[in-house]
Amino acid sequence: MFDNILSSLTEQALPKLMKEHGLSPDQAKASINAAASGLQSTLSSGGGFDMATLTNLFSSATNTAGSNSLLEKIGSAMQGNLTTQAGLSAEQAGGVKNTLLPMITDLVTKHVGGNAGALQGLLGDLGQGSGIADLAKSAIGRFFN
Repeated sequence: MFDNILSSLTEQALPKLMKEHGLSPDQAKASINAAASGLQSTLSSGGGFDMATLTNLFSSATNTAGSNSLLEKIGSAMQGNLTTQAGLSAEQAGGVKNTLLPMITDLVTKHVGGNAGALQGLLGDLGQGSGIADLAKSAIGRFFN
Protein backbone atom coordinates (compact mmCIF):
# COMPACT_ATOMS: atom_id res chain seq x y z
CA MET A 1 0.00 0.00 0.00
CA PHE A 2 2.78 2.44 0.89
CA ASP A 3 4.37 1.89 -2.54
CA ASN A 4 1.06 2.84 -4.19
CA ILE A 5 0.86 5.99 -2.09
CA LEU A 6 4.45 6.92 -2.97
CA SER A 7 3.80 6.31 -6.65
CA SER A 8 0.69 8.51 -6.60
CA LEU A 9 2.56 11.19 -4.68
CA THR A 10 5.36 11.18 -7.23
CA GLU A 11 2.90 11.57 -10.12
CA GLN A 12 1.10 14.47 -8.45
CA ALA A 13 3.95 16.24 -6.72
CA LEU A 14 6.86 16.05 -9.16
CA PRO A 15 5.57 18.65 -11.62
CA LYS A 16 4.22 20.83 -8.81
CA LEU A 17 7.55 20.91 -6.97
CA MET A 18 9.43 21.81 -10.14
CA LYS A 19 6.97 24.53 -11.14
CA GLU A 20 6.14 26.09 -7.76
CA HIS A 21 9.49 25.67 -6.00
CA GLY A 22 11.92 25.72 -8.93
CA LEU A 23 13.37 22.32 -8.09
CA SER A 24 15.21 20.25 -10.65
CA PRO A 25 13.73 16.82 -11.43
CA ASP A 26 16.40 15.20 -9.22
CA GLN A 27 15.71 17.59 -6.34
CA ALA A 28 11.97 17.02 -6.67
CA LYS A 29 12.40 13.21 -6.60
CA ALA A 30 14.75 13.44 -3.63
CA SER A 31 12.25 15.70 -1.87
CA ILE A 32 9.40 13.25 -2.37
CA ASN A 33 11.51 10.40 -1.03
CA ALA A 34 12.68 12.51 1.93
CA ALA A 35 9.10 13.50 2.78
CA ALA A 36 7.89 9.91 2.52
CA SER A 37 10.77 8.85 4.74
CA GLY A 38 9.66 11.43 7.32
CA LEU A 39 6.15 10.00 7.33
CA GLN A 40 7.46 6.47 7.52
CA SER A 41 9.88 7.12 10.36
CA THR A 42 7.30 9.02 12.40
CA LEU A 43 4.58 6.40 12.05
CA SER A 44 6.86 3.41 12.52
CA SER A 45 8.47 4.86 15.65
CA GLY A 46 5.30 4.58 17.69
CA GLY A 47 5.58 8.13 19.03
CA GLY A 48 3.05 7.60 21.82
CA PHE A 49 0.03 7.90 19.50
CA ASP A 50 -2.90 5.54 19.77
CA MET A 51 -5.02 4.01 17.04
CA ALA A 52 -7.81 6.54 17.55
CA THR A 53 -5.37 9.36 16.82
CA LEU A 54 -4.04 7.62 13.73
CA THR A 55 -7.43 6.70 12.32
CA ASN A 56 -8.66 10.23 12.99
CA LEU A 57 -5.69 11.78 11.16
CA PHE A 58 -6.27 9.58 8.13
CA SER A 59 -10.01 10.07 7.88
CA SER A 60 -12.34 12.79 6.64
CA ALA A 61 -13.20 13.76 10.24
CA THR A 62 -11.94 16.99 11.79
CA ASN A 63 -8.55 16.42 13.40
CA THR A 64 -8.37 16.01 17.14
CA ALA A 65 -5.64 17.72 19.17
CA GLY A 66 -3.71 14.44 19.15
CA SER A 67 -3.98 14.15 15.38
CA ASN A 68 -2.76 17.72 14.96
CA SER A 69 0.19 16.93 17.23
CA LEU A 70 1.01 13.86 15.14
CA LEU A 71 0.75 15.93 11.97
CA GLU A 72 3.24 18.43 13.44
CA LYS A 73 5.66 15.58 14.21
CA ILE A 74 5.35 14.26 10.67
CA GLY A 75 5.94 17.76 9.28
CA SER A 76 9.03 18.26 11.45
CA ALA A 77 10.47 14.93 10.37
CA MET A 78 9.76 15.80 6.74
CA GLN A 79 11.37 19.21 6.98
CA GLY A 80 14.47 17.75 8.62
CA ASN A 81 14.74 15.09 5.92
CA LEU A 82 14.27 17.68 3.19
CA THR A 83 17.38 19.51 4.36
CA THR A 84 19.52 16.47 5.21
CA GLN A 85 18.42 13.97 2.55
CA ALA A 86 17.32 16.22 -0.32
CA GLY A 87 19.84 18.99 0.32
CA LEU A 88 17.31 21.82 0.34
CA SER A 89 17.86 25.03 2.25
CA ALA A 90 15.71 25.54 5.36
CA GLU A 91 13.54 28.02 3.45
CA GLN A 92 13.09 25.66 0.49
CA ALA A 93 12.40 22.75 2.83
CA GLY A 94 9.65 24.70 4.60
CA GLY A 95 7.90 25.51 1.33
CA VAL A 96 8.25 21.99 -0.02
CA LYS A 97 6.98 20.52 3.28
CA ASN A 98 3.95 22.82 3.10
CA THR A 99 3.26 21.49 -0.38
CA LEU A 100 3.89 17.81 0.30
CA LEU A 101 2.41 17.32 3.77
CA PRO A 102 -1.23 17.91 2.76
CA MET A 103 -0.72 15.87 -0.41
CA ILE A 104 0.64 12.91 1.54
CA THR A 105 -2.05 13.17 4.20
CA ASP A 106 -4.76 13.26 1.52
CA LEU A 107 -3.30 10.25 -0.30
CA VAL A 108 -3.03 8.19 2.87
CA THR A 109 -6.58 9.20 3.79
CA LYS A 110 -7.82 8.05 0.37
CA HIS A 111 -6.15 4.67 0.88
CA VAL A 112 -7.07 4.27 4.56
CA GLY A 113 -10.26 6.34 4.93
CA GLY A 114 -10.36 5.99 8.71
CA ASN A 115 -10.50 2.20 8.38
CA ALA A 116 -8.42 0.53 11.10
CA GLY A 117 -7.85 -2.60 8.99
CA ALA A 118 -6.50 -0.58 6.07
CA LEU A 119 -4.40 1.44 8.48
CA GLN A 120 -2.99 -1.78 9.91
CA GLY A 121 -1.95 -2.80 6.39
CA LEU A 122 -0.20 0.50 5.84
CA LEU A 123 1.55 0.35 9.19
CA GLY A 124 2.70 -3.17 8.41
CA ASP A 125 4.19 -1.85 5.16
CA LEU A 126 6.05 0.82 7.11
CA GLY A 127 7.81 -1.50 9.51
CA GLN A 128 6.97 -4.96 10.72
CA GLY A 129 7.04 -5.13 14.50
CA SER A 130 7.13 -1.37 15.06
CA GLY A 131 5.38 0.07 18.08
CA ILE A 132 2.48 1.46 16.06
CA ALA A 133 2.19 -1.68 13.94
CA ASP A 134 2.01 -3.77 17.13
CA LEU A 135 -0.58 -1.37 18.52
CA ALA A 136 -2.63 -1.69 15.34
CA LYS A 137 -2.48 -5.47 15.44
CA SER A 138 -3.52 -5.46 19.08
CA ALA A 139 -6.42 -3.07 18.49
CA ILE A 140 -7.64 -5.03 15.47
CA GLY A 141 -7.37 -8.26 17.46
CA ARG A 142 -9.49 -6.83 20.29
CA PHE A 143 -12.05 -5.58 17.79
CA PHE A 144 -12.62 -9.06 16.38
CA ASN A 145 -12.68 -10.90 19.72
